[in-house]
Amino acid sequence: MNELALFDGVPVRKTAIPWANTMGTEEENAVVDVMRSGILSDFVAVKGEKFLGGSRVKKLEKAFCERFSAQYAITVNSATTALHTAIAACEIGPGDEVLVSPYTMTASASAILMNGAVPIFVDIDRERYTMDPLQIEKWITPNTKAILTVNIFGLPSDLPAIMKIARKHNLYVIEDNAQAPGATINGKEAGTIADIGVFSLNYHKVIHSGEGGVLLTNNKDLAYRCQLIRNHGEVILDESDDMDTVALGNNYRMSEIHAAIGIEQLKKLDGFLKTRRELAERLTQGLKFVKGLKGVFIPKGYTHSYYVYPIQFDSEIWGIDRKIFAKAIAAEGFPLGIGYVKPIYLMNMYKHKHVYNHTQYPFNLIKKSTQKYEKGICPVTENMHYNTLLVADVCRVPYTKDNIDEFLLAITKVWDNRKALEEYEKNCICRT
Repeated sequence: MNELALFDGVPVRKTAIPWANTMGTEEENAVVDVMRSGILSDFVAVKGEKFLGGSRVKKLEKAFCERFSAQYAITVNSATTALHTAIAACEIGPGDEVLVSPYTMTASASAILMNGAVPIFVDIDRERYTMDPLQIEKWITPNTKAILTVNIFGLPSDLPAIMKIARKHNLYVIEDNAQAPGATINGKEAGTIADIGVFSLNYHKVIHSGEGGVLLTNNKDLAYRCQLIRNHGEVILDESDDMDTVALGNNYRMSEIHAAIGIEQLKKLDGFLKTRRELAERLTQGLKFVKGLKGVFIPKGYTHSYYVYPIQFDSEIWGIDRKIFAKAIAAEGFPLGIGYVKPIYLMNMYKHKHVYNHTQYPFNLIKKSTQKYEKGICPVTENMHYNTLLVADVCRVPYTKDNIDEFLLAITKVWDNRKALEEYEKNCICRT
């Protein structure tokens, strides 16, 4: 299983773990059934049953409602379109602001811009990596219409605190739960606590159908607007004389093939989560005995789904740069992410407020700018990304407990050789 690799000319042990194919005969047979039926999608943008999709789409929506104890489920073709659907369903648009985490995939914020509203970034908690409730109220203005919180890495946000603030200020709350299916707070499913929750079926998530997304809500009106937006809803509204509902729709519909795969994958979710949690708990226990590395923190009453495993690295204790540590661990067969993603507000699109054309729309609709998109506005996020955070992807199939032990052994090996690595780093700096 182990073979030799090189770390700057030095042979080391390497464990090669491929990405797991979680598809089985169940998914294969489900796809074949769809193909043989000839009905690969069964949506039509007219009134009637087919406005809500085909039999497999409806079956997947019912299964999501049952698994996550939600009243309404709306399937779409990605979590990105689900986020945009959620923003639009909450009737958020030009002149509005939405509070969002800066430490997430860019779609969490882009969905806000796509409906002409402006993202306002709220710093994260240094242990949870999710939006810090203590930082929220300072960014609320009369333009604020919603909070879009991200359940990052598999841990739910502090939703009890966030919901309390939202209700105080009459704001919607949207959960981006793409990375935390099956995680809970006091037994309640993440993705069902806010007004709308968004799930992902993208290929690298805990369960997937290649592409796909699902919205969950217990609000009948929000569910209806999501259904309209998913399927060219303006066509339906044009016939109804309903002047109180605004829904500029799109084709965000899920195919019967993707739904058929999703049905089978959802059946496997709890088994996948059991494996992830067992591996993560072993890693967490092992890291308790390692200086300068901090494993996952789980608040009381919470469960984690371990999309990935975040680790905080203390360069002062280790005496080497985070990049050198990651390089050495990668040479042992365990690649690590250095940071996660650049804070969104530092992207050129935000720094220059240039999204659509030569104008600064939608930023220029806010008469007095609420937030300058520049370094320093979210110091915890910036420290995590540029100095502290490492991301391990070892808590999933086909990894085993033996692999976790090998990972911990690799960390010990790097610790024992950190002086040599420090000297190597100094020599590299001198040469440059």
